[in-house]
Amino acid sequence: MIYAFCRRIFLIFINLFLLSLVSYSIFMRDPSNISFSQPYFFSGYVSYVGSLLKGDLGITYNGGDSLNSAIFTVFPPTLELCFFAIVLAFLFGVPLGIVGAFNKNRFYGKAISGLSSFGVSVPVFWVAPILLYFAAIYGWEISAVGQYNVLYEIPPVTGFTAIDVWLVNVPYRIKIIQNVFQHLALPTLVLAISPTMEITKLVQRRTEWILSQNYVKFSMARGWSNLTILHRYVCRNTLPILIPALPRLITFTLALSMLIETTFAWPGIGRWLILAMNQQDYNSVAVGVIIIGLFIMAVNILAEFGLFLLDPFGKKGWLNNAR
Repeated sequence: MIYAFCRRIFLIFINLFLLSLVSYSIFMRDPSNISFSQPYFFSGYVSYVGSLLKGDLGITYNGGDSLNSAIFTVFPPTLELCFFAIVLAFLFGVPLGIVGAFNKNRFYGKAISGLSSFGVSVPVFWVAPILLYFAAIYGWEISAVGQYNVLYEIPPVTGFTAIDVWLVNVPYRIKIIQNVFQHLALPTLVLAISPTMEITKLVQRRTEWILSQNYVKFSMARGWSNLTILHRYVCRNTLPILIPALPRLITFTLALSMLIETTFAWPGIGRWLILAMNQQDYNSVAVGVIIIGLFIMAVNILAEFGLFLLDPFGKKGWLNNAR
């Protein structure tokens, strides 16, 4: 087990090295950073990594603002959007998958299966402007761009507007809260399409496999209700498989959110990176790559740790690797 743990730590360091190397290569594309690698490429790389380890991310080359404050400004809105989309995906995806599995031979069971396969491939960057257009034409209250109306002022405390809005102490706070969630609704709905369909497909396939087992068929023959089978067998054996799929879902959702942020004028890291690339601000792009890579690595580590605690077969795998 100790050997398996050390091997994972070693792989983490390898990933960190490759991530820093990619970031440094982007950083060196700026002609003004050429002197940074003098007299040798390796010495410049060591200085660059040393600055990152100290928490000094540098400044933007278009405006001279601190990248530390910029990251803390643009990354929380993206995480906020991804969080609500993932929660919405679970709320809809798990019930749809279970209903589709229990009724796989009926019309709506087959419809759920076909819809989940089709929904995964739907391009959200194409759906987003269409839904925004219809929302504006028909006067939907959620037809809004940005995080909230510019007439309101929400002091940043945590960086997450959905949390900070509850800390505002003004007479019209309820109106501000309503405005924030109206702005959040449409991008969340668009972003949740693909992960919802992915979760539906995973849950439906797993549930169908469980329902085909002999012990479940025996329970059905004894007259057990679908709710009892759902509680005894399906939930306990289906929901844990979503834990190893969670890093992929979060990474997928993060990538999709970076595509739709420009459409909804969402002040997230995706829109910020696109603007930095248009302005050839390679320092900002390099730091953005580092931050996104570290976040994805952290999600993978937390998912592995959660699976290790909850899944006895995962612990057995760690023990087998140690032998």
